[in-house]
Amino acid sequence: MGSLASQVCEWLEQGHITSAQADQLYHRLSVRPDASRWRALIAGLLLWFGALSFACGVIFFFAYNWQSLGRFAKFALLEVAILFAISAFLWLYYRAVCQPSIVLNNPSFTVSTSQGRPFGATAANAALLVACVLVGGLLALVGQTYQTGADPWQLFALWALVILPFAWIAGVDGLWLLVVGLLNLSLGLFFDASVDFWLPFGDVQIQLLVFALLNTLIYYVFTYLDPLKEGRWHTPILQYACSMFAMGCFTWLVSWSILNIDSNESFPLWVSGVYILNLVLGFYVFCYVFPRVYPLALGGFSLIAVSAIFLIKLIFEDGDPIGGFLFIGVYILLASTGLSLWLKKVNQSLKSASVMQVTVNHGEQGGNHE
Repeated sequence: MGSLASQVCEWLEQGHITSAQADQLYHRLSVRPDASRWRALIAGLLLWFGALSFACGVIFFFAYNWQSLGRFAKFALLEVAILFAISAFLWLYYRAVCQPSIVLNNPSFTVSTSQGRPFGATAANAALLVACVLVGGLLALVGQTYQTGADPWQLFALWALVILPFAWIAGVDGLWLLVVGLLNLSLGLFFDASVDFWLPFGDVQIQLLVFALLNTLIYYVFTYLDPLKEGRWHTPILQYACSMFAMGCFTWLVSWSILNIDSNESFPLWVSGVYILNLVLGFYVFCYVFPRVYPLALGGFSLIAVSAIFLIKLIFEDGDPIGGFLFIGVYILLASTGLSLWLKKVNQSLKSASVMQVTVNHGEQGGNHE
């Protein structure tokens, strides 16, 4: 916020904007939450925690009274709870569409609309979250009651597939996180259960590579579908989580390959090639197509970590450990400082472009009013 205000002041001194435009920009940049916004934030937190607590309470109720309830009673109660949650979603969704003032709209709970349909952290979507959690309980109940013999990974994969339309309808981070989390969990359980049948997937390096590629693909898909950062595809928390998890898997995998490199194996070179390709693609996409600082920071610090591991491998095999520690420490400090300065410069340029866009939009609106 301070850098934006300084940028506005600099533009005013250079004569790029007038005093009236500067005052309007300061007013837009200095948004301070009032009592109503704090109440909306607390109400939203209580609403979503309450919805999640209700869903967990239903699951725990069945777990505690498993022996006391009959087969049909279990199915009836759980299905009634799901129907109740879906009915609550439809009612709240209808009210939000007909009366937009009901939609929760505050800085922390982002709500956007597309053709009159609310997305994000609304009361209707909280009810849909309850339905999604209870659907998982229903699938587990079916498997436990009829002893289908399915592996655990199939339960979580089917759960993710069933609630996928719910996540698309809601367009909220919580449901998309649940879907992606279930996909990753089912994939991990599949690897654990299929080692004897799929020998390549028994290698931990292959598993890490699959996790990294899957989450990278999910991140790029949501980034491509969310160019304007609004609507049902606006899921910043999911994008942060997927990109961090994917880059963590890539960094761990490449570091592991470097420390266990063997001249008779081509796998480490192939992994390094995929890693470098991912970095180059990410640099191009997030510098020129969808300018964003966070993925650039992830890739940059990951590259510093991998290069430090590579230097450790080279130096500590036949070199002096004392001098090696000093060299590695200086390298990490210099590389991190240089990357931080570059990221700061990129961030300032993005903020300047954002402020300039606000000025242009305001000027166009003023011309339309005239």
